[in-house]
Order: sequence, then C-alpha cells, then structure tokens
Amino acid sequence: MKRLLALCGIGALLAVTSGTDTQSARPPTLLTYAVESSGGLCLARPDGTRRVQLTRGKDQAPSWSPNGRRVVFSRQVGNASRIVVADARGRVVRSLTQAGAFADPAWSPDGKSIAYVSRDGRSRVAIVSTAGRVLGQLLAAPTGVISRPTWSPDSRRIAFAEEIAMDSSGSSRIVVANADGTGRRVLLGQASDPAWSPNGSKIAYVSYPSRFAETGSIVVANADASGAHHITAAAAPESRPAWSPGGQRIAFTRRTGGKSTIVVARAEGGGERVAVGARGSGAVNPAWRPAVLLVKARRAACR
Repeated sequence: MKRLLALCGIGALLAVTSGTDTQSARPPTLLTYAVESSGGLCLARPDGTRRVQLTRGKDQAPSWSPNGRRVVFSRQVGNASRIVVADARGRVVRSLTQAGAFADPAWSPDGKSIAYVSRDGRSRVAIVSTAGRVLGQLLAAPTGVISRPTWSPDSRRIAFAEEIAMDSSGSSRIVVANADGTGRRVLLGQASDPAWSPNGSKIAYVSYPSRFAETGSIVVANADASGAHHITAAAAPESRPAWSPGGQRIAFTRRTGGKSTIVVARAEGGGERVAVGARGSGAVNPAWRPAVLLVKARRAACR
C-alpha cells in the first residue's frame, strides 16, 4: 500500500507544468533553487507550489540557458567543486571544469558563453564557450576576491562583486567590465551580488549600510547606479537577487532564525511572499527558468 501511494505521488509530479502543457496555454516561469540542508536543485512555481527535484548532487548557483533546455551550476566534489551542465531532466551532459575552486556560473543571454568564478590561483571570472573552450578572463584586483558574475542583456559586459582585503576586514564593491577585459570600472561601493534587469535599464544588488558590514539588503538602481532604492524593509540578511524573465519580480535569499528562505517581491518594492523554505529544508540561490515547456519526467517532490 505504501509503495502504491508513493507511485501515485510521483505520478502526480510528472511535470511541474502539469495543467499547462497545451498549445493554447503558456507554460509558467519557474523558480530554481538549491536545497540548503540536503543539497540538490529543485523547481517550483513562483508562489512556491509544485516543488519537484531537478538534481540530487551537492549543487549550487543554477543558471539556465536562454532556451531553458540546459542549466549550469556548481557541484561539490569532496572538498572541491566543478562547473557542470545538465539537461532539463537534471542529467549531467557536460563538465566544464575539473574539480577545483569554482563557483557562481552564469549563462550569457545570447546563449553562446558561460562565465564562472575561478579561485585556483588569482581570483578571476573565467569565460568559456558552452563546450568549455576558454574565451577569456577578467582578473580581480591583486588583493581582491571575485563572486557572482552577471551578464548584461546584450552579452557584452559582465558585472561582478569584488571583495578587497583590508587588514582583518574587507570591503565589497561591484565592478563592471567588457567581456573582453577592457573598460573595467567600479560601479558601486559597499555592495555585492549584482544582477542586471532583463532590459538592462536597472541593476539589483545587495547594499551594505557601512564599509565593513557583513549583512545587507536588496536594492534596485538604474544601470548607472543612480536612483537607488531599497525594495525590502527587513532587518534580516538578504542576498542573491534574481530578476524574473519579464522584469516584474525579484527573487532573493533571506536568512531569518538560522534558516534561509526564497522570497519573491515586486521589482519596485512590496508584495513580498516567502516562496520556499518557510517549512522543511531551507533554500538558497534562486534563479528563474524561462517560460518554455518543461520536458515531462518522473520527478520526486522537494520538501
């Protein structure tokens, strides 16, 4: 009887887009996130419903290809990590790196390139083709540590966070550079986790109240850093803003009471909803999958 009930449960979760897989209905945009405690990537509707498992490894920082057929992420391998690409069923189809100190992959909007952080040696953003061929790199400042690269919508520029070591503390800033390494400039100080809006007119990021503060909150500004405003009023630490494909919503991680949750809010502020993590395992690293049909497959539920 228990086995029969389990099979029925799996059958009900054959596709997170069930009920919309018709020619007349547009498939929903889906949230992808990493499970904080047990690892693995999961998919869910923007309101947190129909949560199903995508991968089962110790996986972080998902980023989808523009057509929604592939997802790149970092996978922990022992004490190291590597950058891998999986299909929409969650099956790994390619490893872009060997095991090392790699993190935060980002698929370019034109679908041709993937940027990721390499900390083997001097911290840098590595840029490769989708087949893994090296195309270029963006080096950190001599004492800098890079994180969270994000592409401009035209795939010509990359913004990233750079933490500069200063005595026993650090100061984080957002740097923008052309993908060929030219035109490097500091866009914002006391900030990290940049994310360009889909049309390129705005940038979301984490803003810190002081130079050496360790926690910050989500801010949206114009692409030139003017007109900055907080979209949340929470005192809890926030990180990893991610724009929905249409640019109306932003998902981000908020940590409260020792647990991480995925919160979705309107890009202009307000309308907050805890989508994932209020119950069960915590959730981090939100990303949005394009509104294209998700291939049907047997998928276990994510708690």
